Amino acid sequence: MIKDDKKDTKDKELQEASVKFLPFVGDNYEHGISFDKDGNLVLGTEENQGKKVLVLGESHYCDGDCCDCGNFKLHKECAEFTRNVINEYLDESKERQNWMRTFLKFERALSNADPNIDSNSIWNHLIFYNYLQRPLRGTRMAGGSKDYENAATPFYAILKMFKPDCVIVWGRRLFANLPYKHGEEGEYMPSIDSCTWNYQIYGHTIKVLPIYHPSVGFSWDYWHEVIVDFLK
Repeated sequence: MIKDDKKDTKDKELQEASVKFLPFVGDNYEHGISFDKDGNLVLGTEENQGKKVLVLGESHYCDGDCCDCGNFKLHKECAEFTRNVINEYLDESKERQNWMRTFLKFERALSNADPNIDSNSIWNHLIFYNYLQRPLRGTRMAGGSKDYENAATPFYAILKMFKPDCVIVWGRRLFANLPYKHGEEGEYMPSIDSCTWNYQIYGHTIKVLPIYHPSVGFSWDYWHEVIVDFLK
């Protein structure tokens, strides 16, 4: 009950900061993840903690009346949208659908398709949050400049509350549209021919890595090497 009360308090605080789609927060997020010397994924424990990782998607898609352009009105049940997506993906009783491959490919990029680490264990060591706080009507659509601008305040609220060590951003477009306040250019990584980004939030440094969006043109074994290098 205490844990649920804390969760409800955090949810209320995030909603007051204009977070409309509440993040999926794994039960073991605070324990983090790391990689051993051979690049194998290590799930953190209370005794052996890794780095806390926020996985940042761009947007939800919805063809309902809640996402009418210019007249966006979020239904109350939409607050759990992100959590429901991850929980449905992790529910083995659910029929496998095409959209689930996006999460599977990213999961493999972390674990290098290690058969000894199951999906639930991986995602329960992560946070997943979608940046845009207005749903779009179809895949591969981009939000407007105002959508990205409006999403900055809730994004900072997520960073402030959960204090991740690293953020892995799905897509160069999203990375280019992240807010630049409280940050500075980070390390240049030759493997992606790009600099990373560092946020400084209340004295805490948060490293940000852009990767290709896992939905298309995504080679999980290549990105595994990049992520290992980044997190080390």
